[in-house]
Amino acid sequence: MKKLAFLLTVLLMGQVATVTAQISNADTLTQEIRSYVARNFSKSRTFNLYWETGPSYDYKLKRNNGQEVENGKIKDIHTIKFSINAPVLLLRNFSLYANGRANFYKFEATNDINGEISSIFSKIDDAYCYYNGGLSASYRMKIAGKPLILNASISGDGWDKGFEEVEGTFSAIMMLKNTRTTSFSVGLYGMTLYNQVPVVPIITYWHQFNPRLSVDITLPSRAYLRYQFNDKHRFSLGAQMESERFYMRPDMTDLPQTCLYNETTIKPELVYEFIINKHFYLIARGGGSAIIQSGLYKTNRKGIDGDPLVEFDRSVQPFFNLGFSYNLFK
Repeated sequence: MKKLAFLLTVLLMGQVATVTAQISNADTLTQEIRSYVARNFSKSRTFNLYWETGPSYDYKLKRNNGQEVENGKIKDIHTIKFSINAPVLLLRNFSLYANGRANFYKFEATNDINGEISSIFSKIDDAYCYYNGGLSASYRMKIAGKPLILNASISGDGWDKGFEEVEGTFSAIMMLKNTRTTSFSVGLYGMTLYNQVPVVPIITYWHQFNPRLSVDITLPSRAYLRYQFNDKHRFSLGAQMESERFYMRPDMTDLPQTCLYNETTIKPELVYEFIINKHFYLIARGGGSAIIQSGLYKTNRKGIDGDPLVEFDRSVQPFFNLGFSYNLFK
């Protein structure tokens, strides 16, 4: 179950939306897809900036054998995320995009024994940071009259202490139905992060019940019911899976000098979007965050689809997020 949960989470980090967004063509179908992605996948837009916070909470750290490491409290939580997804080459059936993101995690962690700094989260200079950048190429063709989108990407990541790992992803998505009120696609998504290459099925479904109400589902990552009040205001109710990660140097002698912290969550939420125009969006979201799997792993990712070196746990916590995004295409 833990392996499946993590593999599903990898899918959620904006990759599926980016795959669908990065097709370039002058035909009507491509323009419709671009417009759909811009409206409904904020992380795939050309530019994004988000700030997120939440109340203090208690946490537990333990080994994968159940041995307790530390209990404590995390407070003063602030997360800032910046991402860019820019076209490099746009041809009729092929596109090449450059993308990058920078995440900053600032918080204070203290243990329950004496209130001192946590033995794990003890090396914060200003904030933990995570950087990722790469290239993504897409090619569109037809099989049996159905559009097929093929995508491959390569990216590298790191932090303020240096470069860490390279990974590749690939996907194939076929659009089985596309009308004015309904679209349905299926596909496969894989990545080269492990000893074995995991492949996960993708299902996307969108249906417009009337000009104001629609449902938007991308399995296994997210599902939303959306209500468009007018051209400027939209509310969405649903849930999505997310992954947070950063590199760190825990103050524990029996752990590697540098570890990767990865946190997989499910977030039920209410989202409000103020659509300034077809390019600019202001976004406010709030809800709860529940951990599926979280902890410290080796930086080479070996074993990341199983138990962590040290497991992190907490109760369901509320969150609040404010963001701004810009999309180059209408």
